[in-house]
Amino acid sequence: MTDPAPRRLLVAASGSGGHIYPGLAVARAFADLDENGNAEDAAAIRFVGDPRRMETRLVPAHGFPLDLVPIPPLRGRSPRQLARAGLQLPGAVLAMLRLLREFRPAALFGTGGAVSGVAAFAARLAGVPTLLMEPNADPGLATRWSAPFATEIAVGFEEGARHFPRHRRRGRVFHSGIPVRADFLGMAAPEERNGDPLPVLITGGSQGASRLNRTVVEALPQLAPEARRFSFTHQTGPADAGAVEAAYRQAGLTAAVVPYLDDMPRAFRAAGLVVARGGAITCAELAAAGRPAVIVPTPVAGAHQEGNARTMEDAGAAATLPDGAPGADFADLLLTLAADRERRDGMSEAARRLSRPGAGVGSTGG
Repeated sequence: MTDPAPRRLLVAASGSGGHIYPGLAVARAFADLDENGNAEDAAAIRFVGDPRRMETRLVPAHGFPLDLVPIPPLRGRSPRQLARAGLQLPGAVLAMLRLLREFRPAALFGTGGAVSGVAAFAARLAGVPTLLMEPNADPGLATRWSAPFATEIAVGFEEGARHFPRHRRRGRVFHSGIPVRADFLGMAAPEERNGDPLPVLITGGSQGASRLNRTVVEALPQLAPEARRFSFTHQTGPADAGAVEAAYRQAGLTAAVVPYLDDMPRAFRAAGLVVARGGAITCAELAAAGRPAVIVPTPVAGAHQEGNARTMEDAGAAATLPDGAPGADFADLLLTLAADRERRDGMSEAARRLSRPGAGVGSTGG
């Protein structure tokens, strides 16, 4: 008697870490569960992405096979570029259909973005059930146009469900929370004794954030007289590392300045306060780790980050600053939070209440 064929899941996750890491979290959870919810590593999983994006590095590093389908970019294109992209899209759909026929997945899981949208369309043509995840409070363009092709939609924030009325009427949209890596779950707060410096983690995401870096650099002279109250870890991105490190050194502030952090969970564990952008995955990681935060949302991508930051702030889990805020405003907020342990503890508890630890395992359609 032959062994039964493994369950197969195709994950469409491409572009930024905000799309890729939820796919990795779900893939790992799917691999570790059999059909009765028991750990058995009973699944065959493949990813599909774009050859020009960071999944080419991240997905193989986590041990999953990756197929590549070039998808023409659509956002921010000129009319001529859009016309050219329109001519290229049918070839991308055919490539997706070939992958679906060859791999024969039981389901497709898409995390947003152009690759996910094209994969969802191809899966609909091939009769493959699709679960799309929208991590933002306000859905992205790709999720909006590909939603009609999805069997079910999972939303990271409860208010996101209202953007999918057809699925909502049919009971096909649900609040799953946002899948995060298990390393972020259940983190203890770092030990903090009177007189110890507050460990502050500043990160603009995997590519850094130059405007956030500039705000921090502008704040350093005002923070310099309080140098003993802080220690900083600052992920700058590759372009700004040298200049930012020099600014900390000139201000006499203790700082580990790095272009990229390979182990973000470790950085979170050490942090008593996190300063970050408002990406949905970052917000989910803050909630899972229970870390108080200052969120500086970037004003692009349909104002999604502003919506995420507003949700965190309304819950009491974060303070927010507008993108490009004066350095003096950032310094004042940082000094206020450093002096108010009770407020930071309350933010931490509020963040944990927003976390949904089971988000990595959910329905995959039917």
